[in-house]
Amino acid sequence: MRVGIFILITVLQLFSSSVSAQTTVWPTPEVEQLYREAREFHSQGNLRQAVVRYQQAIQIAPDVLILYRDLAQAYYLAQGYDEAITTLEPIIEQGKADAEIYKVMVQSLQAIKEDKKAKKLLKQAIETLPNAGTLYHQMGLMYEQEGELVYALETWLEGIQKAPAYHLNYYEAARSYMNTDKVVWTIVYGEMFVTMEQQTPRSYDTRGMIIQAYRKLFSSLATGDIPKFGTSSTSTDVSFEEAVYKTYIGLSPIMSDGVITENLTMLRIRFIMDWTKTYASKFSFSLYSRHDEMIRTGYFDIYNQWLYGKVENPQQYDAWVKFHPKAMDKMEQWLRAHPYRPVSSDFHNQKIVGDIFKKRKN
Repeated sequence: MRVGIFILITVLQLFSSSVSAQTTVWPTPEVEQLYREAREFHSQGNLRQAVVRYQQAIQIAPDVLILYRDLAQAYYLAQGYDEAITTLEPIIEQGKADAEIYKVMVQSLQAIKEDKKAKKLLKQAIETLPNAGTLYHQMGLMYEQEGELVYALETWLEGIQKAPAYHLNYYEAARSYMNTDKVVWTIVYGEMFVTMEQQTPRSYDTRGMIIQAYRKLFSSLATGDIPKFGTSSTSTDVSFEEAVYKTYIGLSPIMSDGVITENLTMLRIRFIMDWTKTYASKFSFSLYSRHDEMIRTGYFDIYNQWLYGKVENPQQYDAWVKFHPKAMDKMEQWLRAHPYRPVSSDFHNQKIVGDIFKKRKN
């Protein structure tokens, strides 16, 4: 088994059917046992044996949808794209496909260079399942591969709006905004993503991206356009993005000696204080409410070290951890007890993205 395939299997496990399997009513104990054996082989990368077990289970229980879905995924990982397509076509034609079935079908079509058919099917899937975040994620990636950056970002933002608890659209949107002058959204969406996908290489890369976004934000004071006289706005007529930007920029002296973890902690404490006083009543936002809770309960300093310390300065982070030996365990326990799930009322993005990539400043 090639390393690349094994990594792909590991990634896809994050979106596997483990939750669905727990809620599936199995017709017999034998079918459930075959499924569990198949999943074990699947996770080990032994796709040949996984396929055999899935097929055996389907022979006994031909009406259990999850068996076909996972069989098709195993075929796809084994580069049996035609077999995956053949397995899933009847389910889609009968209107019984879930988001994961559409996802594997689209990936299989793309693998055999049926890109137009894949895009058409994905649009159909989104119309059928408008609250499936994974479908918007996949469509955005498809647009990005075609060089349609605006459509890609618009799609990921639509995914955030329709499926706020699905994490990957935040990551893609944060990454996209980093290539524009609207890095406020990289800061916001990047942290929302990291609080949901906490301990992965992609999560640590995103933390570094957020730090770079802060640097870009505060460097814009020296390189950006200054406001025209008489154009100041009040707290009642600004957008969420403008409110976040104004609050940060008003606190820029805190960052005068650099974007480092200690300064970010001070900045973000002051930000929440000013935000609560000026904008919280207008913009309900769960991330900032969470920050306020952590400040009041004494976790916010640790949280900022957890979020930024290791990627900003590993040596200073190690020294901080040695000086506070129980802090990170305490933080991890708090995070497990308080999982973060954004809600629909968090969406304040006006989705004005038509020309933001043209305005990029190098």
